[in-house]
Amino acid sequence: MKTFQIPIQKCRRQAGYATLSVVAAISLSVMSMLTYLLISNIRSFDAQSRAQVKQDYSQKEDAILNSLLHIVPNKAIGAMQENSVDNATQFTWETIFSEAANMANAEQAAAPELLVSLDLGDAISANTGDTQFDNVYQFVNSPVRNQANDTRAVNGGNWWEYYMLGNSAIGQHVPAALRVSYADHKLDNQYPIISFAKTYYNWYTKGLNVDPLAYPDFNLLQYPDVKFGYKRPGQLFVAKRNWWVFSLQFGSHNEARTGIPPVKKSYVLSIYEIPSQLPLSSAATMKIGEFESGVDWSNVSIDGGVNAESIESAGQIALNQGAISARKTVTLNGGVTVEDREVSNGFDGVGNREERALTSNTDFYDASTGGNVGRVAFIPINPGLDFVKRSSDGLRNTRISPTGWNEYSRGANRVKMRIEITEMQAIDTQIPTKFKLHLRDESNAWMELEYERGDNWPTELEPGGESFPFQSDELENLRSAMIVHLDRLPAFLESIPNAGHIDVNNSIHITPVVGHASIQPPSSPSLDSDMAVSLRGGKDMTVYTEGFSLLTDSRLYIAETINAVKTTVPANSGIPAGADFYPPLSLFAPEKRFGESLSLVKPLRLSGQMGSLKINAGDTFNPLELKSADDSSLAEYKIDAELNSIRSPAELPPINLMNWLVTIEEIH
Repeated sequence: MKTFQIPIQKCRRQAGYATLSVVAAISLSVMSMLTYLLISNIRSFDAQSRAQVKQDYSQKEDAILNSLLHIVPNKAIGAMQENSVDNATQFTWETIFSEAANMANAEQAAAPELLVSLDLGDAISANTGDTQFDNVYQFVNSPVRNQANDTRAVNGGNWWEYYMLGNSAIGQHVPAALRVSYADHKLDNQYPIISFAKTYYNWYTKGLNVDPLAYPDFNLLQYPDVKFGYKRPGQLFVAKRNWWVFSLQFGSHNEARTGIPPVKKSYVLSIYEIPSQLPLSSAATMKIGEFESGVDWSNVSIDGGVNAESIESAGQIALNQGAISARKTVTLNGGVTVEDREVSNGFDGVGNREERALTSNTDFYDASTGGNVGRVAFIPINPGLDFVKRSSDGLRNTRISPTGWNEYSRGANRVKMRIEITEMQAIDTQIPTKFKLHLRDESNAWMELEYERGDNWPTELEPGGESFPFQSDELENLRSAMIVHLDRLPAFLESIPNAGHIDVNNSIHITPVVGHASIQPPSSPSLDSDMAVSLRGGKDMTVYTEGFSLLTDSRLYIAETINAVKTTVPANSGIPAGADFYPPLSLFAPEKRFGESLSLVKPLRLSGQMGSLKINAGDTFNPLELKSADDSSLAEYKIDAELNSIRSPAELPPINLMNWLVTIEEIH
């Protein structure tokens, strides 16, 4: 009988079952690991895509903010110009944000033209951050709304925005609100309005360092924390801050597709109006430190900064309490120090900026150029020689802004008195014989008087002539001239019935009116046959309590010492009592000459600020290349200059050049 080994077969069967179990267990483990890896990878891809979309939103936001720096000031200027009401929609905040989004390409990661050129066919974009905005309000809105149907893009920084000013999240982070009429408040909601009608008031004084009732137009503010060194961050400077608040939020209408909750960020966009106040400034290239003869500046102190389109230095330059700032380039060819710290050429090179930031204990840059200072733009409002020429802004109803662009940018449009010369002795003898005087009356309305030789305009030798402030004569250098006696002007104004006194009529523009048969239009450079203007009798100007400004499109001769007597520091000005203070004075002309004498050239001492009306690309401003009555350059050793910054709005003359500083800051 045959015997079967059943137990052995049974063991093999059990072993086989055991092997299958192990294999199954291992397979399940491997599958679990693969599944886990797959899920991890999917989650990683999801996290990466979410991070990428968030980064995409952030980049779009930065691009829009940078675009706004350049778009907003141009729109503000456009709204001030004649006939802007005919195309009002192009200056609205809605249009501004729409153009910023287009400039930043904020709707798509790649331009449609680029995608077409790649010939991708029906390829599907993996960038879920790409979107299509139906309107700007899908990514921008005013942070605080007065009512449910309020669909503004911004909250204007004026006193009518009390909902915003009282908001706990926004109100405590914004600067002093400006006072405007309700009509101008409505305009400010629609357009970026820059206007003389915007003023400070004592209801809102946050950040103001002098009394806004005494100084409503410009106040002492802290310079913002930006790298452009017009001033030091936190340092007081004279300015008015126009501002608007808005919120950006990307992805709100894409959330279902991206799965990313949108994040809203609020910002303050500011346009600081900054009257020219540095020791040296120019809208063209400026050369400092050396005379054209190659001799270094001597007897020259600069207490404050220098600013220009481009700056070139030579020789030794030492700046105190200031910096070097230029919109384009700075070239340093000599020993330059800022508060005893040396600044060398290449200061703005890659690596140097980072090293400077690490080794300095302050955010202040000793030197800076506009292209490397982050979210900020600096714009000089300098129309060149047009500054001393009048031009109409048309009727108020032809423009959006209450203030016209010519009124704002041209000093000749802002003066309180005008001398319009309508007749000369002869076309080849440009000595005035008749002029119209436009001035302000006691109610600040215009009044007009006409004076003519042989009638009511006495010569110096005729009765009443020795007290008449305006005379005409031939100077020692044979130039025909209109002569202004500053010491006679206050009493003359008081003698005119109903005329405003010198505190009202504190500025004057002098020009020959082109078109009259005997008048030769002024040339630039000035011709020997052109009429000139000579300034006399201004040594003591303490009676000019509101300061004084003179503008002319003719050559200006400063015949004598001017503004050399100190007066009392105005109350609430921010200037320490007992400090040296002189009435504010500004003189604007295409050319200036110091003295009238051909035989004796006296030493010249300057104190204050120096600027230029040069604006063309090829123009160069050499601040201390000064000339005497015979058109020769003043000898270097005869010039002594103490150049300093304006310390307070009390030191602002009635007429000055303007700059804009545009910044955007996040409200945290």
